Amino acid sequence: MNWSRTKSIFIVTFFLLNIFLGWQFSDLVRNQLVSIEESTGILGRLDQNNIDLPEGEVNVNNARGVVLEGGRTTFTEEDVAGLPEQEVELSQSGSTITALFEEPIDISELLEDDSSLQPLLSRYMLYGSDYVYARTEENFIYFNQLYGQVEAHVNDDEPLVVEINDEGEAIGYTQRHFAFVENNTEDREILNYMTAIESLLNNHYILRNNSIVDIEFGYYSLADQTPRFFSPMWAVTVDQTLETSEEPVIRIYLVNAVLGDQHQWYPDETNIDEEEDEEEELNEEPALPGNQEL
Repeated sequence: MNWSRTKSIFIVTFFLLNIFLGWQFSDLVRNQLVSIEESTGILGRLDQNNIDLPEGEVNVNNARGVVLEGGRTTFTEEDVAGLPEQEVELSQSGSTITALFEEPIDISELLEDDSSLQPLLSRYMLYGSDYVYARTEENFIYFNQLYGQVEAHVNDDEPLVVEINDEGEAIGYTQRHFAFVENNTEDREILNYMTAIESLLNNHYILRNNSIVDIEFGYYSLADQTPRFFSPMWAVTVDQTLETSEEPVIRIYLVNAVLGDQHQWYPDETNIDEEEDEEEELNEEPALPGNQEL
């Protein structure tokens, strides 16, 4: 064996390997620097305007750039015939189930943890696992539907409503169901949530001294049409309560995760006039743009 030649080959090989590893390391550092500079821009503006971000990480799992088309599922007499311990009535179109339980079902202990309601849905309703708790208002529990583990929202028109009595017993429900299909053939690139926050800041939806208390990805239907279309949105919940506010002022702003359009979300339409009046008052103190001193 020619040791001199072998040693030369090893030296050249390690030299090329060092060059390759050095190039990879410099590329990694360059990418990190770009990310830090971009983050520092919006983070600096938020800090400059005394705007807090929510604690903890934002869940970006299953966030996708697809628009959903939600057609109504048509239930049949055969579908509902096997539902236990209830009297069921179908609407003429078959798209709505109205049911009364034969005996009230005690769920008073389950109401303390909304995730505990899932067995009730799965046992007594069709497609029960497709729904997720949305809110409770007086004697009604509202549920939204899931698509790919992401919540789909319809303004003030949740597809499943369970009625309870004053003793915390479920006495019946009204159910509709969306059959979702993806309207575009491939995923579109989505904006990250910090870009969504920056657009809200630029358009004065988020103001100085506000607190961003929650950021969630979801599908939202903004227009009442058939079939309904659900767009991918970042939902940014903002606490705009002032020292002079008599009650907490909480707003939910939506940013289309593909197009960047912004909307205000009204979980309760009866508050629209009141919210618009308060909005005009709040807009008197917009957030400062970047690089401007307080």
